[in-house]
Amino acid sequence: MAAVPELTSEKMNCSGKENDQFFEEDGPKQMKGSFQDPDLSSVGNGALMLQISHQLYNKTFKHAASIIVAVEKLKKIPSPCSQAFQDDDLRSLFSFIFEEEPIICDKQNDTYQSNSAVESLDIKLEDIEEKAMVLSGSCVLKAVHLQRTQEDQQVVFCMSFVQGEEETNKIPVALGLKGKNLYLSCGMKDGKPILQLESVKPNTYPKRKMEKRFVFNKLEINHKCEFESAMYPNWYISTSRSELQPIFLGNTRSSENITDFIMELA
Repeated sequence: MAAVPELTSEKMNCSGKENDQFFEEDGPKQMKGSFQDPDLSSVGNGALMLQISHQLYNKTFKHAASIIVAVEKLKKIPSPCSQAFQDDDLRSLFSFIFEEEPIICDKQNDTYQSNSAVESLDIKLEDIEEKAMVLSGSCVLKAVHLQRTQEDQQVVFCMSFVQGEEETNKIPVALGLKGKNLYLSCGMKDGKPILQLESVKPNTYPKRKMEKRFVFNKLEINHKCEFESAMYPNWYISTSRSELQPIFLGNTRSSENITDFIMELA
């Protein structure tokens, strides 16, 4: 780290001719609101005057440090000025030394956008009857009892933790198929909410603020999970007790529908 030069009675210049001098040696007659040792009564006796330029030049840390060192030294010199120099007087200097960085704000939802990576887990899901999720065709998920030799057919979900409405005991997540640009999403068909696999643009998902149709509120109780649609409250990812049936969005817990799942890390 470069050493900050010691302030003396000599002139201190900035890095280039285009920049004004921070400190100048001058006589007491030209000092307006300056700090001067009362014993220095003639021109050229080493008085210091601090000049503030309102023009925006290229600023360096060395310049900022020089100003702070100078001010601290000036504060220790007895001054005939009626008003003592205060720490708050430095605030006007900082606006010319440092530049503000804007914070990106989502005006629609009045929340701050974060550039941090989306946290996610690779998981496998089975319903409480141990039926696994398998991909049938290109875009249909079915619940099937698998033999040990068929376990490689079970899909792996990339469960991402995303933004959602504040819930004390529910966690908003998105469920994508690992290695594929497919996400579980909720839509409407014939006036009824449905569950579907939706194709998304590569390298765009997952993201922290997912569209609401992709968001499910996960509730875990006694090692069992349920996934409620954020778009359609009280509608849950469900399976049928029958074999080889597509998973769907249901709003009832009955002898025909299963809404509880066992989750394990893949």
